[in-house]
Amino acid sequence: MTSVPEAAAAAEHGAAAGQELPAGKRKLIEAALRLTAGGRSFTSLGLRELAREAGLNPNTFYRHFDTLDDLAREAVESVSRRLRPMLRRERWLAAHDEPHSVPRRACVAFFAFALENREAFLSALAEYHGTSRALREAVRANLHEVSAEMADDVVQLELIPTLTRETVDEVCTQIVLQLFHLSADYIDADDPRRDALIAYAERFIVRLFAGAVLMAQHEPERALAPIHV
Repeated sequence: MTSVPEAAAAAEHGAAAGQELPAGKRKLIEAALRLTAGGRSFTSLGLRELAREAGLNPNTFYRHFDTLDDLAREAVESVSRRLRPMLRRERWLAAHDEPHSVPRRACVAFFAFALENREAFLSALAEYHGTSRALREAVRANLHEVSAEMADDVVQLELIPTLTRETVDEVCTQIVLQLFHLSADYIDADDPRRDALIAYAERFIVRLFAGAVLMAQHEPERALAPIHV
């Protein structure tokens, strides 16, 4: 098993690498996120509007992207490249300090990141059910990567050793989707409400895994139970 210091160092390196974008590309992404944070779709943006918001010449766009969909995918991925290693670092450090603290520390870190990246999260939430299939798939693919890495950590850290990898994958998928959608409430809430949302998310995670463990314990009984027609 990878040691905690090694995992934390790898996460820090990954987070730093995720921020290395050319200045023009970064400005265009940041401008697009500001313009779409209110609920507009990336596909509704005009190149001149986008360039003006970024403080760049419109022709600069084509030095970095072919289409607005390309920009949107890169925006989603640039945030994911910073989010994922940060979450992994928090999980590994929490597991080293006190395994029972992993859910809460992960929730605190996730929601703090969402607040710091408000425009990106609000844009991603809008595109999750948006009209562009390419953008829907991009958001969902990145959420899948977050949940897959969470499942990797649950298994490698032996946090719930009685569960199969398949079950861990299913549970982590539900957790990531729930926290993703709760991030909109967290961003708009005041501090007392934010504390309540963190507590709720922590309970959600614990109960979901506890329920999965309970179901796994009774699976042999269900398999042997007669089927009544």
